[in-house]
Amino acid sequence: MTPSDRTDSARKQQLLELAYAHVLDHGLADMSLRPLAEAIGSSPRVLLFLFGSKDALVQALLARARQDETGMLEAVHRARPEHGLARTGELVWSWLADPGHRKVLTLWVEGYSRSLSGGSGPWAGFAERTIADWLEVFAAAQPPARRDTPEGLAERTLLLSVLRGALLDLLASRDEQRTTAAVTAHLRTLEAPADDAPAERGGPGNRSADRADRAARTVAAPPADVYAALLDRASLEAWLPPDGMSGRIERWDPRPGGGFRMVLTYLDASLDPADSPGKTSDATDVVDVRFTGLEPSERVVQQAVFESDDPSYAGTMTMTWHLAAADGGTEVTVTATDVPPGIDQADHEAGIASSLAHLASYLETAR
Repeated sequence: MTPSDRTDSARKQQLLELAYAHVLDHGLADMSLRPLAEAIGSSPRVLLFLFGSKDALVQALLARARQDETGMLEAVHRARPEHGLARTGELVWSWLADPGHRKVLTLWVEGYSRSLSGGSGPWAGFAERTIADWLEVFAAAQPPARRDTPEGLAERTLLLSVLRGALLDLLASRDEQRTTAAVTAHLRTLEAPADDAPAERGGPGNRSADRADRAARTVAAPPADVYAALLDRASLEAWLPPDGMSGRIERWDPRPGGGFRMVLTYLDASLDPADSPGKTSDATDVVDVRFTGLEPSERVVQQAVFESDDPSYAGTMTMTWHLAAADGGTEVTVTATDVPPGIDQADHEAGIASSLAHLASYLETAR
């Protein structure tokens, strides 16, 4: 490659990134070279020289959008796909529901729909390639014995259809809570026992649809302060762990679609680790939490993913923190649904009450 070729290549990549940022805001359907060139500080002549034609530029932009998608799928593939199809679907949906990805997903939908019209234009084959990308990742999450069966193909095809449909709904309505609930309902079916006989209600591997673990407490602080304590890393580490445990946050992203990973350690584990009740290991519980609903000073909705080799302790639980102004401060009510059946309800509610007591002490001491 000559120095001139390298310069052209660098300039081409630079203009591609600028054009990609532009079409994320404005779409591809009505893209015209002259307005695009003006917006990114170039000229139609330079774009045609570097890319060859408008169709070739569109193809390069679609490839750039697909690069973002495949990067996400590769990250999911690396995130221990042996956890199964449900966990993989959950990771994919977490990425799709992230508000920071709305623009690229809207562009993806535009490319997908234009691809369906057929023909040999720049959109040709985009939809088919996308389907193959997704199904490959889902196949890797299935047990080998099921992966190569008609049932396995149908299972991952249905998951793809559910996620794609929910994504279209989310982009149109921006109702993340409703669409996430629908996706979660389908993912639960992928966690069901493999045999035809349903598990006994409330037993391991099954959740009671009627179960809702609750605790409430009046905290002597205004709702805005309580809400802030729910979304501050240092404060969560201080008050969230229940009695007998300490907490450490390893990942922190406080926004809708973001979340955190907390490692809870039993304080008495060093005395006799064999007697520790940890569900992830002998001494610890690990939970991944995603924020699915944030209403300042009113409500925080979380989805907590528990990691455990014991299926009765593994799964995704929804926790809703409702804040209401009350005499003397804020009435905080916590409701947990889809609780893994291995977690005793009385013990769980006592743990929530313990966390609320710590929250009250933390905020009241700080005043």
